[in-house]
Amino acid sequence: MYQLRLLQLLDIQEYEHDFYLHLNIQLEEQEEFYWKVDPETAQNLQAITDFSKGYLYRLSLRMHQNKWSLTQTHRDQSLRKEFTCSDAFCQELLALKQVNTFEELDQLPFISRHLVSPSVEAIEVEVEKDIEKQEEIHISRSRRFTWPLATALITVIAIICTYTGHSIYTNAQAQPEGASTNHAVKVEKQEPVKENLAAKPETNLLEENIRIEDIPEIPFFELEDGMTHGIPEGMVALTFDDGPSQYSAEIVDILKDYGVGGTFFLVGINLNKYPEQVAYINDSGYSIGTHSMSHINFATSPVATQKNEIYQSSRLIEDLIGEKVTLFRPPYGQFNDNTKQISTELAHKMVLWNNDPKDWESRNTDKIIQHIKSTEASGSIILLHETKATVDALPEIISYLQGLDLQLVSLQ
Repeated sequence: MYQLRLLQLLDIQEYEHDFYLHLNIQLEEQEEFYWKVDPETAQNLQAITDFSKGYLYRLSLRMHQNKWSLTQTHRDQSLRKEFTCSDAFCQELLALKQVNTFEELDQLPFISRHLVSPSVEAIEVEVEKDIEKQEEIHISRSRRFTWPLATALITVIAIICTYTGHSIYTNAQAQPEGASTNHAVKVEKQEPVKENLAAKPETNLLEENIRIEDIPEIPFFELEDGMTHGIPEGMVALTFDDGPSQYSAEIVDILKDYGVGGTFFLVGINLNKYPEQVAYINDSGYSIGTHSMSHINFATSPVATQKNEIYQSSRLIEDLIGEKVTLFRPPYGQFNDNTKQISTELAHKMVLWNNDPKDWESRNTDKIIQHIKSTEASGSIILLHETKATVDALPEIISYLQGLDLQLVSLQ
């Protein structure tokens, strides 16, 4: 009788051109691991699984002539499915079945605890450092306001005052109560323009500033700390999960064409595939949050795994965009008390939703649009995904929401 009691398949993931089975392995207790497998076996498994519909998959511990099986369950229904695996995979399964402890499991060369596997101790040290910096981070909430940019902006303001003879401060005081105060953010986001302004004669600086004024700013809404499901009435937040992808830039361009906000929740294992898309999202001024490293179910994951998933994905995004990540969305909307505590420790705001067109399921443009039109949009955070159907539906969705006189905001 084998000590290995359960092999639950949680997902099949591709990371840096390799394939991994994300497993929940039970010996005396249960822990999550990644099994690096050959492409042929991974693709055969992908052909018979669908993790988007809530199915659970349990892998058999027995095989017959390179045939391996899994059991798909959903509520009270179960279905056994077979697939072909490689000789190497068969040998690895035999080795896996011989282990009696997690320590022995850690010695197997094809098994790892993380796709990006720093030690838990190293993660804890880095987390503590990040927590110590949070007070300093909260002091400056500007998205990209650095001293060189501030200097450039002050120069522009001084020249404008010289030409007009009016006080910018006085003009600011004249704004009606409740008017937008995000103008500074808007000017900051025109970094290439500002750099050119600093190099131009004074007679051109005023003209360039007028052009900046004509550029519409992206509306933002700053969330409170903790967990959020919705936003105030009169606003809508379009959010996009599971990127970056081949569709990221196209989504950004549509948002820019309509002058509306958007928030992107990115998965760590996709970052190396589409780093230029991440840069484009950020350079265009849209908000970026983490959607975990490998899209795990946080509700069923150990504390160390959860912490690694949030921390590592945030760090990878920060390395690409040069800014602090403060937004986090748990995959599937699944989490537990540990998730909330870790999110708080890392100074991440947990962003859920209250409007789900299920675009990931239907992949149907008309159904996505119809859902939006048949639900209450005001005050909603709409869950969308980076798919072709969503891209095709987006212009009509935005036009409809704008027709309701709703403000489409990015989340911060």
